[in-house]
Amino acid sequence: MKESNLYFIYVGNAYPHKNLKRLIEAMVNLNKKVKENIELYMVSSRNVFTKRLEEIIKKQKAEEYIKLLGFVPDDKLKILYKKSLGFVFPSISEGFGLPGLEAMNAQTLVACSEIPVFKEIYKDVPIYFNPFDVNSISDAMKLILDMDPEAREKRIEKGLTLAKTYSWSKMAKETLEVYNSI
Repeated sequence: MKESNLYFIYVGNAYPHKNLKRLIEAMVNLNKKVKENIELYMVSSRNVFTKRLEEIIKKQKAEEYIKLLGFVPDDKLKILYKKSLGFVFPSISEGFGLPGLEAMNAQTLVACSEIPVFKEIYKDVPIYFNPFDVNSISDAMKLILDMDPEAREKRIEKGLTLAKTYSWSKMAKETLEVYNSI
């Protein structure tokens, strides 16, 4: 796979509530506004939902922008996150949103839906957008694309600090404390 210099990344499954159709439309929209091709690498297990994505990509004539990567091992995924312009998370609903924290931990900017769970977990770190508005999604990506390097670095550091407040061992300890209190 030839790696683009300029790309966003999405990591997660391709279920309908992930809102990937609008993300694909936003990528087409973004590429109409900029001089060089910006790609989107989609890391998602191959299944019936990724097959549907392939159809949407063809229908939108977005094959040159969208790359379906399938499964990517963690060591390579961390590199993809780090080299990306940013992680885009357009979900309409989520239970938690682990991929956004993974992206922050890999020192990647995050653009995500302005939904309550993301506001609660990610605080003021991401660039938020309206997940129902394709222009809002592409505008958030354009903001990342045009971001001043110093502002970018500050936001990445803020995300890294936030991501470090979450850990599996901390969660297990807190869960055990709840069980023991009962």
